[in-house]
Amino acid sequence: MDNYQCLPVSAECAREWLKDKGHLDNCKCLELEAQELYLLFSNSLREKEEKLKECQCEESEKVRVSSDYYAWCERCEKDIAVASKKRVIKNRNDVRFWGVSSSYKILCLECIGREFYKRMVGWQRKKWREYRRRGYV
Repeated sequence: MDNYQCLPVSAECAREWLKDKGHLDNCKCLELEAQELYLLFSNSLREKEEKLKECQCEESEKVRVSSDYYAWCERCEKDIAVASKKRVIKNRNDVRFWGVSSSYKILCLECIGREFYKRMVGWQRKKWREYRRRGYV
């Protein structure tokens, strides 16, 4: 191999060179290896593309939070503190916690009181007044 300007591409190429010393003069091993790698890569891309077409991603229902760990009221756009660094809103700002179905997912307590106070049952009104007394509104 010292006499040649190139080295065998793979172990298979080296075996061929041992059998035939003129193998490196007209070696197409690099081209064949490149074709094999291209086919592997393109087949992998096709498989992933098919899987992506079938993919139905699900979003968390409670996450509507910025990267600064703040959410906002969807009605008045007032900032709302979130429960944790996991970017989950507090129950008091979740409309479902109050037993109300609405197109809004996150509301401040002021908007919840304005919109849904009359529809709340006894324990919900009591809890809303307690939150208001604590200064969460």
